[in-house]
Amino acid sequence: MDKKNVFRQIIAEFIENPLPKALPRHVEIPLDTPKIISLLGPRRSGKTYALFYAMQQLHKSVERSRLIYLNFEDDRLFPLRLRDMDSLLQAYFELYPDNKDGRVWFFFDEVQEVQHWEKFVRRVWDTENCRIYLTGSSSKLLSRELSTTLRGRTLPYEIFPLNLSEFLNFNNIEIHPETSKGQATILHWFDRWLRQGGFPELVFLSRDLHRRTIDEYLDLMLYKDLTERFSLKNPSLLKYLLKYVISNLANPLSINKIFNDIKSQGFKLSRSTVYDYLSHLEEAFLIFRVDIWHRSIRSQSQTPSKTYIIDPAFKFAMTIGDDTGRVLENAVFLHLKQQGLKLHYFLKKQEVDFFWENGKPINVCLDFHTDDTKAREIKGILEALNFLDEKEGLILTRDRTEDIKTNGKNILIRPAWKFFLEKTNSI
Repeated sequence: MDKKNVFRQIIAEFIENPLPKALPRHVEIPLDTPKIISLLGPRRSGKTYALFYAMQQLHKSVERSRLIYLNFEDDRLFPLRLRDMDSLLQAYFELYPDNKDGRVWFFFDEVQEVQHWEKFVRRVWDTENCRIYLTGSSSKLLSRELSTTLRGRTLPYEIFPLNLSEFLNFNNIEIHPETSKGQATILHWFDRWLRQGGFPELVFLSRDLHRRTIDEYLDLMLYKDLTERFSLKNPSLLKYLLKYVISNLANPLSINKIFNDIKSQGFKLSRSTVYDYLSHLEEAFLIFRVDIWHRSIRSQSQTPSKTYIIDPAFKFAMTIGDDTGRVLENAVFLHLKQQGLKLHYFLKKQEVDFFWENGKPINVCLDFHTDDTKAREIKGILEALNFLDEKEGLILTRDRTEDIKTNGKNILIRPAWKFFLEKTNSI
């Protein structure tokens, strides 16, 4: 079957069937704007269903036949080359010739599967009366084309696994934080979210399938998205490197330390291989690195970065032992990152977990009930506040609320779940 007939079949099947049901996410995607909308994020984070939800909203005023969805990982399309893409438009307008006179909405899922896809998208955008939505699971691959060929034509949005508010919504949990029972309910689901993670599919699976599904996600991201795409010669090293990073979650890690530790396990590798593989893991949205805050860019670049992961589900799938404190810090990182902040950690005599320009220092501490822990966390925040000449800092815990005033500084201790559920954080 030639490509035009394949496109015709796929398009007709989608338009003739009911739209898949989708729940709203915290990212509000524009429905009719003169920009190409790109949704970036890891595999299985809900990008496709974010498209479906946008279609549900559009279908309230737009004919079904004007909403065209293509998943470029559909095996019926393989192999798909740039010159085949013209068949897509031909197939659609042959099916619905009257729609040539009006606006149509194209939704292209995992568009990075087509080499030089951006040339086709730009031409369609320039020549057709349309709106275009793209998704991709590669941060650098898409951003490179978006910033060159499609410069000025795009609005990018990141779709990550469910945040706490979305997780509660997906589980049909009503929030009543003003009552003790309501707070106990939130804490129960908060703890479950930290253990289970936020991949939307996991919400609707039985617990015994969680581990197997997460393993499937890892194989997909590590082998399809990275090993195959970059022709990596040592996929076992890539997986071991990810496990090593996750085992040292939220700790400063230098390339040299990673290199020496992994080399001691018998792997043959170079420092440049470690650097390249870490970059690939970042590209697939599996890990994120946070640099130290320093006025000197050189000093900043020479100090080890702290590393975080896209979802705690990988932590519990790949390592043994309970490290909920680090997982909570990871959750705070993801929450702040999704607000578009350029995050750093702060280190003098004491470490402060998060700081950014014009923001307040934040420390994360799971259990704030012992005197030693309390003294250490307060000391770290005070040191940062004095050095940075700031008035107020924040310590996020599992369930503690307290206000401390000392040396002219305000230190707010708050439950992390409450911080996550606030519609606007004063940060």
